[in-house]
Amino acid sequence: MADGLFMPDGTYVPFSAEDLGTELATRDNAGAWLADVGLWLDQLPDPDPILRKRGDDAAILRELSADDQVTVAMLSRKNRVLNCPHYGFRPGAPDGQTAMPEAENVYQRFISDLERTNLRTVISGMLDAPFYGYTPLELLWRADVDGWWHLTDVVPRPYYWFGYDAENKPIFRGEWGAALYDPHLRTLPPGKFVFVSHHATYDNPYGLRLLSRCLWPVAFKRGGLQFYARFAEKYGQPWLVVKAPSKATSQEKRTIAADLARMVQDCLAVIPFGSEMQFLAAGTTQTDLHERFISRQDRAISKLLMGQTLTVELEGRNNSQAASTVHEDVAEGLADADKAMVADAWNEIAWIYARVNAGPDVFAPLFSYEEPEDLNSRADLDKKLWEMGVRFKPEHFADNYNLKPSEFSVQDTTASGPGPSFSSPSRRVPIAARAQQTFDAAIENMLPDAIKANAEFVRKIENAVQAATSYDDLQLRLLDLLAPATEPDELERFMRQAMTAAAGFGATAVRGEAVEDS
Repeated sequence: MADGLFMPDGTYVPFSAEDLGTELATRDNAGAWLADVGLWLDQLPDPDPILRKRGDDAAILRELSADDQVTVAMLSRKNRVLNCPHYGFRPGAPDGQTAMPEAENVYQRFISDLERTNLRTVISGMLDAPFYGYTPLELLWRADVDGWWHLTDVVPRPYYWFGYDAENKPIFRGEWGAALYDPHLRTLPPGKFVFVSHHATYDNPYGLRLLSRCLWPVAFKRGGLQFYARFAEKYGQPWLVVKAPSKATSQEKRTIAADLARMVQDCLAVIPFGSEMQFLAAGTTQTDLHERFISRQDRAISKLLMGQTLTVELEGRNNSQAASTVHEDVAEGLADADKAMVADAWNEIAWIYARVNAGPDVFAPLFSYEEPEDLNSRADLDKKLWEMGVRFKPEHFADNYNLKPSEFSVQDTTASGPGPSFSSPSRRVPIAARAQQTFDAAIENMLPDAIKANAEFVRKIENAVQAATSYDDLQLRLLDLLAPATEPDELERFMRQAMTAAAGFGATAVRGEAVEDS
């Protein structure tokens, strides 16, 4: 066993077993207890910078979910995972090996216990972790007569009932921290709780709370809405302005004002002769300013909770397809991260289940999401392989496309099909006929896809080839037909290939005729 390390500069530094087995960078050694009074109660204070600056507790985050934009963003992110049904458990086993009977037994019992559990509710509670930092899950057990511990339920508990101690171990604090003074309640028993954390670190075991980052946008939005409501109430209706005659007395002005006030109910007023009445409305600039301010806060909330905005709200009518694709990719990336978080939580629950009932020598069941195969991509790949000459058997389509053998048949392409023929009607020697058929097939393969799909156009080309009397005549006839239907570059490519093929097949036919005549 080595007792030292060679450093990059070549020096040898010895170490001892005591040095390697001792934890050095701890909160006690760092003197953190001097700065945080909460450590005196054996609870690590919440290091969230926004909550600490405001002097608020994490329980305030529950109020933020009352905002409409926060609710929509939270549900949109959670539903991307909740609406994915392609997940499940499998027996634990080493890579590439079959599960042992003991692991299969644990798997079967575990699945049987979960049949009475609402998995969607449990997964929904797990997905609250990105918003609140972590989600505590309490495992409820029931002992059977044969000594087997059955998992009766998995219940998400309120996050604000729990905290962490100086060793980053979860503790139970209760509603107002009263449980911290009871050591029997404060310490969590092993095998009883699983904590789903969102980007937890040693410095912040409480996890990264996305809702705390939404605190200021929601506050600004609420204040803006209140001011906006007062503004709309005050300036939303048109003003009635009456220019009283210059000689009107104060009593006459008050009478005119009273008549205008009564117009709110009966829309009728009598004003003295010579008075001028106008309807003045507030401009739209002030209204647009308030709406843009509130929209700015909504976009900030969407970016914090969803990573983007286009899948939650429509910012304008001129959004490009490329921008929408990028935003969709960001949302899918967050969904994949949330799925990984859910999988880790279920695997930890299954690990505890196996340890409680079977011991450390039995592999625990494994949870995973399985994305369905994209059949369109497979079909495109099969099409390319078919064009390259690969021929599939019926078993290929039955295994990869979930088709029953009675639902389809594979066309036999080994025999030459009828296909279009461009051969001349005149009687020729067999070798020339074969060369003509090969040339016809080459012309057909070189035609653009859009033209090959038009059967009438193909017949016109067939007639042109049959009517051609020479090489130059064939070239002119093809130009007359193809020039209006193809792009210049595509036409040039086709004509170059077709004329080269015609010359080659013609020379082959002539040499073949000479050989057969001799």
